[in-house]
Amino acid sequence: MRVSRRALLAATGAGLALPLVGRAGPAAAAGTGEIIGLGPAVLGAPIVGAAVRGDRGYVVTRGLVPPILGEIDLVSGRVIRNVELPSGQGGWGATVTDDTVYTGMYPVADVHRVDRATGTVTSFPRLGNEQFAFDLAIAPNGRIYAGTYPGGRVFELDPDTNQVRNLGAAVTGLRYVRSIAVDPVGIVYAGTGTAARLVAIDPATNSRTELLPAELFGESFVYEVAVSPELIVAGTEPGGRLAVLDRADPSRYTVVASGERTVDAIVIDGRTVYFTARPSGALYSYDVDAGRLTRLGIPVPGEETRGLFLRDGSVLGASGGGMWWRWADGGATVVDLQQAGLRLGPEPPQSVSATGDGRVLVGGNFGLAVHDLRDGAVNRVPMGGEAKSMTSVGDRTFMAVYPGAFVDTYDHHTGAIRRIGEIGGYSNRPRDMHWDDATELLLIGTRNQYGHTGGALAVVDPASGRIDGYEGLVPDQAVGAVTAHHGVAYLGTEISADGVAPRATEALVLAFDLATREALWTWKPIPGATAYASLHWHRGLLYGVTNTGVLFVGDPASRTVRATGQAAPGRVGKFAHTVGRPTLATTDAVLWVDADASTRAVVTGLAAEWYNEAQVAVDGRTGDLFTLRRRELVRIDQD
Repeated sequence: MRVSRRALLAATGAGLALPLVGRAGPAAAAGTGEIIGLGPAVLGAPIVGAAVRGDRGYVVTRGLVPPILGEIDLVSGRVIRNVELPSGQGGWGATVTDDTVYTGMYPVADVHRVDRATGTVTSFPRLGNEQFAFDLAIAPNGRIYAGTYPGGRVFELDPDTNQVRNLGAAVTGLRYVRSIAVDPVGIVYAGTGTAARLVAIDPATNSRTELLPAELFGESFVYEVAVSPELIVAGTEPGGRLAVLDRADPSRYTVVASGERTVDAIVIDGRTVYFTARPSGALYSYDVDAGRLTRLGIPVPGEETRGLFLRDGSVLGASGGGMWWRWADGGATVVDLQQAGLRLGPEPPQSVSATGDGRVLVGGNFGLAVHDLRDGAVNRVPMGGEAKSMTSVGDRTFMAVYPGAFVDTYDHHTGAIRRIGEIGGYSNRPRDMHWDDATELLLIGTRNQYGHTGGALAVVDPASGRIDGYEGLVPDQAVGAVTAHHGVAYLGTEISADGVAPRATEALVLAFDLATREALWTWKPIPGATAYASLHWHRGLLYGVTNTGVLFVGDPASRTVRATGQAAPGRVGKFAHTVGRPTLATTDAVLWVDADASTRAVVTGLAAEWYNEAQVAVDGRTGDLFTLRRRELVRIDQD
């Protein structure tokens, strides 16, 4: 979808609460540079929660403020109403009755209810101190059940009294209730993470029964669960298993391997189970009686599916990038909700890169925004995930993609995105990327799958397409920062893990020989640091910054620290992917870092709303810098 910048700005309407164009005032331009606004960095309407009732579908946007509940006429395929929700940045949970839509929000676990006739929004009392209401389900008696994070709790909400009852943790010690369903007699089924369990809860007694087959205990999540009068069906991550249990006797079960990573949506039609899985985005059917798994096709390639529904003999699906589809007669009819009337807004950007030919790329949620500075147009290109880190080399841009830790390229000539491959192992979340000119290798640091400590260094040879992963270089630590010089990679680790407490206590810097593929040494330049956010090589010195903003400049040959300092203002981010002067982004500033670890502000006052760490891109041809002001892409002209 290619549109002019003016049209994009107009499309945001009243929902965009930030200045979009023009030069910044004195507060934003403090420092030596001048800021020029280029409009929303990523404009879109990705979705999370989805629900269907009769001839209406409902979706909740992701990352937009305020979040939008879109109402879809399933007959015409048009979005006929956009309702602003009063809190949150999105809503993973969604369910609907004859008269009310319920939405479960994040980053505070509010549950809102929207009157289907009037669009009026009211809210239940807050669900304790929970941050995510990940899933919602309706019981036969009309009560709503919510599964939450980080307490891993189940809540009961009574629409008649507006009361909320805390049923406690589904499984003691587990932080996620990622999926929830209710059977015809009111038993609640909670799927957990970051250890996969499936628990049946009787709300009358608050008793619990563990149902998940023990062979699936090694999975990180029961990502999705669905029930029918006869079946209980659960889907897992990262093994992509489908567990089909007899509801009358759950000890009778079948486990089906999908060959994928995540079973993310399930709907049951009698003795047939339909489900989608990623990373492919494929739709499958499983015939329970015949034990037959069939891959029906791929409605929207590479997409996450937010919900599956049955209607008039067809399977309906909602895809995370903002697509609504119908599968019938062996094929999919796909509607782009952003073109069908779902209100757009600025997303929190994931990453930024300058191509050197007048374009700037910004990673979004299952989309890449291509800003052509030559004619002012912006093109959104669908992609299979979130580009957490990017770097432009020659006529293509390399992207490290979450979830699943994939490596993609964007071709500057054709505008096509191509997948090189998967990093593999337990890698899931790319943390940093560096192109090494000396070896012509791409280096990517990763963090492991939810529920697992550690991470890897991936060495990618774009010429052959080969990806070599080196896991566990530092036990229980991820690789959060990467740079290189003369065939040696320098890695900064982090003790953080997704979904579980850290096991390591102190991060370090490691040198890795790209010829022998062996670790050379380790070093702790900042004692007690728990994460190195970014590293940069310049004129024989290694520059680094911890996640708390402590800067160091050291000699890697002797492993001695020459100077330390503090990066401020703002939350620290990444050094620019470029040779030359160390240029560091924070959420509030772009800084030059000198050899004595002192800093000079290029600009301050950005108040940037990055989804990940702050980033800055350097145009190798002009020297211009590109980063964010709030959610706006800006160019920084340097004096």
